[in-house]
Amino acid sequence: MEQAAEQSKALDQIQICDVRRAWAFSLDLGEWDKLRACFHPDAQITVSWYCGDVAGFIERSQAMAAARKPEEHRKHWLGNMRSDINGARAVLETDVLLMIREFIDDNLFDYTCNMRFYDLFEKRGGNWRIFDWSCIYDKDRLDSVVPAWDASNVYAQAVLEGPQSSFAFMRLRQQKRGRTIPESIVLRDTEAERNLRRRGREWLAGRAGA
Repeated sequence: MEQAAEQSKALDQIQICDVRRAWAFSLDLGEWDKLRACFHPDAQITVSWYCGDVAGFIERSQAMAAARKPEEHRKHWLGNMRSDINGARAVLETDVLLMIREFIDDNLFDYTCNMRFYDLFEKRGGNWRIFDWSCIYDKDRLDSVVPAWDASNVYAQAVLEGPQSSFAFMRLRQQKRGRTIPESIVLRDTEAERNLRRRGREWLAGRAGA
């Protein structure tokens, strides 16, 4: 009986991680129906440029993809994963490397961000899907695609000191695109991260308000 429980938990872990892997391919390749299938219909999302329901996230992602220039690309590279499972609820934390090539002030840059996805999963009808997704931002950097070009005028616009320095280039990018940064974003080693983890523990414990 104990062996069967361990096998069931192992299968749950595989299914949960597979949802995140499917998400990465679906978003980066613009496979919108597959992306939608990674979430429960009432899922909530908080990332650097969006806070709201999954329908709005997909709609805005489609618009962003349509506006992207031929030279601009992005990829989400997933690394280490760890999960905690309690019945039909789970928390998944994933190391993520976000790599974006885009224009800033008419010059082409490579943007790199180290972050973590913090997902609350729920199993409904035998299927694990994301119920709530937040990002924890660790650090980022911005590099000119043409190394010989002097990009100091762009770098000077980023605030590289203080508690939000790890989010400096992400903030600059979003401001350049005219996007609003949610007040609820989470930076590493902050009270916001501690609150997010507290909410994850409450979710696993089955509390309705988590």
